[in-house]
Amino acid sequence: MTELVLAVLALAACVYGTSSGTKLASRKNYTAFRDGLGDTSLVPRRLLPATAAILAGGEAIVAVGLLVALVLAAGGLAGSVAVAAAALACGAVLTGVLAAGVIAVVRSGTKAACACFGAKAGRELTGAHVARNVALLGILLVGLIGNEFRHGRPAAAAAIVAIVAGAVVALLLIRFDDLVDLFAPVSRQTAR
Repeated sequence: MTELVLAVLALAACVYGTSSGTKLASRKNYTAFRDGLGDTSLVPRRLLPATAAILAGGEAIVAVGLLVALVLAAGGLAGSVAVAAAALACGAVLTGVLAAGVIAVVRSGTKAACACFGAKAGRELTGAHVARNVALLGILLVGLIGNEFRHGRPAAAAAIVAIVAGAVVALLLIRFDDLVDLFAPVSRQTAR
């Protein structure tokens, strides 16, 4: 069970680290994220700057917490179960909020680009984004449950494999738009 938790911690730390890192990497990226958030019509314009800052900052804090939990859990250090539980719970709450926002946008029919990883040029928010967020939420909840049953320090090789596996799955979630495009049907207009 420890290896599962390590994989989930690594996955979530990579996803939220990349998400917050791309948003906060430059003023241009942050502005694109804030504007993309505004396009969703979920937040009144006057609250947009504060909401964008809270979301980007919250993602960064969650990423750091998950990374700290990962290091503690990989080392089998005291307090790692409690730290992992807190980090995974915070990640699950944040993911739930983001998923609810994406669901609201998709259900309302609002045309807004995915600014999930800081790029306003992302695909329009669709059911695929709902699926990605719900999958991440499910993974975090599995990690949270598994965390309650883990004990001891994992073998070094097992810990490395779990962390790498988590990072690979994170890459798939991060590049999800590209994967959806890759497997989407090609229309005649697109083919020309």
